[in-house]
Amino acid sequence: MARPLNGPQIKRGRAGVVARPDLAGRTLAVRLAQQADAWFDRLAVDLPVGWALMATGGYAGRVLCPGSDIDVVLLHPPRAMAAQISEIAEKLWYPLWDGGVKLSPAVHSPKSLLALAADDLVTATSILRVRHLAGSEALVSGAQQAAVEQWRRRSNHWLQELLTVSRQRWERFGEVAALLEPDLKDGRGGLRDRDALRWALAVERDDISAALESPVDQLAAPAELLLTVRCELHRVTARATNRLLLQDQDAVAEVMGFADADVLMLKLSGAARSIDWASGRFWRRVERAVSRPGRSRAAAAADETDVSPSADFDDQSLVFEIAAAAARSGSPLSRHALLTLAANVTALDQQTQPRSVEEAVESSSPTPPEAPGARWTERTRRAFIGLLGSGPRMVETIEALEQYELFSLYLPEWRHVRSLPQRNAFHMFTVDRHLLQTVANAAELMRDVSRPDLLLVAALLHDIGKGYGGDHTEVGIRLVRRMLPRMGFSAADSEIVVALVQHHLLLSETATRRDLSDPRTAANVADALGDSLRLELLRALTEADSLATGPSAWSGWKRSLIDELVAAVGDALRGEPADIAVPDPGEQFAALVALVHGDHCTHVEHEVLGDTTVVRVASDDRPGLFADIAGVLALHGVDVVGADAWTSADGVAVDQFTLLSSGPRTLNLVKMRHDLAEGVAGRGDIGARLEARIRTYERAHRNRSAATAPRREVLISNEASDSTTMIDVRAPDAPAVLYRLSSTLAECGIDIRSAKVATLGHEVVDVFYVQSSSDGGRLRPECHAPLADRLKDSLKPR
Repeated sequence: MARPLNGPQIKRGRAGVVARPDLAGRTLAVRLAQQADAWFDRLAVDLPVGWALMATGGYAGRVLCPGSDIDVVLLHPPRAMAAQISEIAEKLWYPLWDGGVKLSPAVHSPKSLLALAADDLVTATSILRVRHLAGSEALVSGAQQAAVEQWRRRSNHWLQELLTVSRQRWERFGEVAALLEPDLKDGRGGLRDRDALRWALAVERDDISAALESPVDQLAAPAELLLTVRCELHRVTARATNRLLLQDQDAVAEVMGFADADVLMLKLSGAARSIDWASGRFWRRVERAVSRPGRSRAAAAADETDVSPSADFDDQSLVFEIAAAAARSGSPLSRHALLTLAANVTALDQQTQPRSVEEAVESSSPTPPEAPGARWTERTRRAFIGLLGSGPRMVETIEALEQYELFSLYLPEWRHVRSLPQRNAFHMFTVDRHLLQTVANAAELMRDVSRPDLLLVAALLHDIGKGYGGDHTEVGIRLVRRMLPRMGFSAADSEIVVALVQHHLLLSETATRRDLSDPRTAANVADALGDSLRLELLRALTEADSLATGPSAWSGWKRSLIDELVAAVGDALRGEPADIAVPDPGEQFAALVALVHGDHCTHVEHEVLGDTTVVRVASDDRPGLFADIAGVLALHGVDVVGADAWTSADGVAVDQFTLLSSGPRTLNLVKMRHDLAEGVAGRGDIGARLEARIRTYERAHRNRSAATAPRREVLISNEASDSTTMIDVRAPDAPAVLYRLSSTLAECGIDIRSAKVATLGHEVVDVFYVQSSSDGGRLRPECHAPLADRLKDSLKPR
């Protein structure tokens, strides 16, 4: 007689299957499902007559990823005793739980199961597909048949529920195709969307079946790739996670045999786009079918933008004009329109994708003379600008065109950035979605600029040089210089767009990393731009680009810095003295200085300004004071974005730190002020507490890798200011970076006058403006290299 199955056996057996290198993707998922079947064969061998065990959900489809829940339902007779139900269920469930298996069991009579499924969407969908595991096959078959009939009787209700839940899921998890760290299961275009299509089609209504433009089987290959990636993600991380983080992409790509993670993410994005394309268009039509029952297919088609039978396909501008009309009206391009345009317009295109930046930029003929994108007419250029400025639906409209390669037909350079991953934690989206989102943001700012057409084009092309290797801005400049004449822009307008592409990071980097009170800062930006029109357009592009990058790339604090810089640059361009409001520290801090003189104690005050909080600490000056304050703030885990230091003639120091007060962390200002006073007074070993935190953090993240390795660089220059030396530090993000750097500067006898601090994904950029403690002047050039080495050493892992 076979020995009873126990938890350790299950645990060892499952670990053995997961560890097998010859199993991957579906073969692994199928083998895990077969293994679970074998467990239930043994555990449920003595089920009483009239009982049954059935698989539901993904397990019913005979696939289980390593981290998947095993969904099962134990069916019992209506009058079974509670004690008997509990005894049989425990015999089935507990060995699996003891083995560490993620089991999601349920116990029902057929009647109670159907009653629950009548109102609960999760239950209703889970039993649309079930599979007999043990006991009465007739009981399982009857339960499934009843569940399907019940689902079809309330088809409108369930379709509306599916759409509502899907929208909530899309809002929460975002798009698999466009996000750099997608959720493979619940994101838009993920595995759950394919399941939702299958559930919707189970209502077996002709109007619902007709809403799907292509057979659902065409999504099998894209779903297969998503399933494989999910299986390998579970295996690589040893976690039941569905979000493919940057730090895990290299390992998943390697085990799947891809050349690198970029190739994996490119393939994954394409697969998700296929599912999202089919799903999005399906649900739009379903929504109209269930909200207005009885409408004919012809009426539903009237809600979409189509091509007129009299359309002139020799008109080069036709694609953009139809697309702009669709975006403005909010009515998507119909499948007929897209197929008709693709069949009649792309027949002219013989363009092949450039394989390198040299081929893309230096080829004398990027498009054949007869191709639509070879040289645009003025009408085409205007229609193109109209499409870019057509509102929020522009993004999905252009992506619909590109589903049939109609957008890149005119802009062949677009093919290189399509679905291109950025592999940078500072960004959220693939390159193509980032560019389109920047255009959508720029369209909201069109009334603020005198040349909205150039703003929109610069927004679309500012990152077009990404993915070729080397500096993407330099590559982008070369590409744009070739593209704009072909697109019909004049030489003067082309040079403006080229300047915007060249300097698209200038305002952001200058505002957050340079001393805005120094007149040389504004003068340098004015020299780079040359005129007020470029400044005006660059201000709008900077905001649009930042908003399209990610939540950490734009804030009220950053907006205020950029506006201050733009005002100063505008003055410089007009030849006027810079109108920079620089308060006299002696007057501004007079009250704090008087308090310190009165009792020689530390005084702390704070002021909330929008999404920032300014904390001022006044105390008798001493070496390392700035660093100790930075250390206390690091212990509180706050986000420091700027700092200034000033010392009165009689030795009272006032250090002012600007903190971001928005975000998930709430500032405990009462405790922070207390801790600052204690830390400045020397009570409590700040350094030891921080070192312990740093070591704990570094141990926890020792094996974690980022998509793009963060730099550890130090640049020291006397050219950025007439009175201070600039120290620009780029380093991996870690606790207490500001404290470590400022402590090292104090040890070297260097006073910090101001600091700008920024976190860009997994990298920090800290810029200090400093003076020598001995003479109050800039640092001597011969000191720069040794100091840079000391600062780099201070940031090395312990």
